[in-house]
Amino acid sequence: MTTKINYKKAIVMTLTILIGITILLAGCNNTIYPIYIPAKAPKVPENNIVKDIPHYPNGQLYIYYILAKQKEKQLGLSAPENGYDSLLMRMWFTYPQGIYQFAELVELRVDSSKTITAKYTMMKIFFNPSRRYEVINWHKDSLMTPKCGWTAFMDTLKTFQITKLPTIEVLPEYIKKNGKNNYDYDNTLLTVSVEIATKNEYRFFQYNNFKKYKDIDEVNRMYLFELFQRKQLGLRENDEDWY
Repeated sequence: MTTKINYKKAIVMTLTILIGITILLAGCNNTIYPIYIPAKAPKVPENNIVKDIPHYPNGQLYIYYILAKQKEKQLGLSAPENGYDSLLMRMWFTYPQGIYQFAELVELRVDSSKTITAKYTMMKIFFNPSRRYEVINWHKDSLMTPKCGWTAFMDTLKTFQITKLPTIEVLPEYIKKNGKNNYDYDNTLLTVSVEIATKNEYRFFQYNNFKKYKDIDEVNRMYLFELFQRKQLGLRENDEDWY
């Protein structure tokens, strides 16, 4: 009888320790662990805004959407999924090499009075692959004005139809090259993740591997606008190898 009781106690103690370790690991994003315990995916706000947020075939949210929401919370930004009057566009720039990374954000706002502002945020990131989490260790905000003026800048945005672009994974030419649900993610090139919010709609899409796919119209438009925006707002000049 004593042996059975001790055996049960050992099982309970072991389970308690394992549960405690799991909770401890799940709550820490700054330490890399030998096992993969991804951070909890964000909850998409429930409201009347029409949302276009891509998911993988297994139903999970895109990783770069999750990472954008992590940085959004750390920077104290509003949730564009709640809509914005008249236009909010966020472009997240990820340079995924190593665990200590450089990152950028350009946030363009057009309010109901047609006032236009652009905020540029530089970030130093710690990426924890075992938690699928980005920790912002440092950031700096700057207000930017395009050299060409806002009229020319907004005309270019409209000409390239950036706010209406789909995510790269659903482009017919991309699928033709890679196969359905077969994503070309095996690289460490710049990824540009875009959030678009208006009064009634919210959209998320992403682009990567620009040079490889620049023969695809949508990819080329995103690439050309990225270069245009970087020059006009005086952002860091990227090495071509990032594309």
